Amino acid sequence: MSKTRRWVIILLSLLVLILIGVNLVDKDAVAPPTVNTNEPTYKSEHSTTLAYSPEGALNYRLVAEHVEYFSETAVSWFTNPVMTQYDENKVATWSLRADRAKLTNDRMLYLYGNVVLTALTPDSQLRKITTDNAQVNLVTQDVASDDQVTLYGTSFNSTGLKMRGNLRSKNAELIEKVRTSYEIQNKQTQP
Repeated sequence: MSKTRRWVIILLSLLVLILIGVNLVDKDAVAPPTVNTNEPTYKSEHSTTLAYSPEGALNYRLVAEHVEYFSETAVSWFTNPVMTQYDENKVATWSLRADRAKLTNDRMLYLYGNVVLTALTPDSQLRKITTDNAQVNLVTQDVASDDQVTLYGTSFNSTGLKMRGNLRSKNAELIEKVRTSYEIQNKQTQP
């Protein structure tokens, strides 16, 4: 083998090693793809979400026409959600409806637009709550609204500007500018 041929082989080998090294360096230098935080991580149509307690009992069922989840903020947005809440005996107690809802990682449900909370148990004196916006803590069942709220009971209607209550204990307190009307039932006596 001639010296010239040997030097050409050595130079070509060095060139191949340099190109391999450059190729490996370029792959490491590639930046990870950028994630647009304004875009949802996933979307779903006609979704049903079930949440269970640690004991395995159904806590709530959430049905929505459209769902978007944002992993950056751990927030889910629901369009036309209908949530049914259950007690420890697996009995449906409340139905919650709204135009939109936001579920955060700390288990807070924010309801927006045409909010209606309906009692599903026949023994509840508080039958329905309507407002424009409300917040529900899914752990404690506390409910609050800083908008005008109307409460419908078995024999009364009340309207106020703010409300605090608890769905588990089936109570609600109107805080500002409260107006209530009662329906008094007269018992008929037999002669």
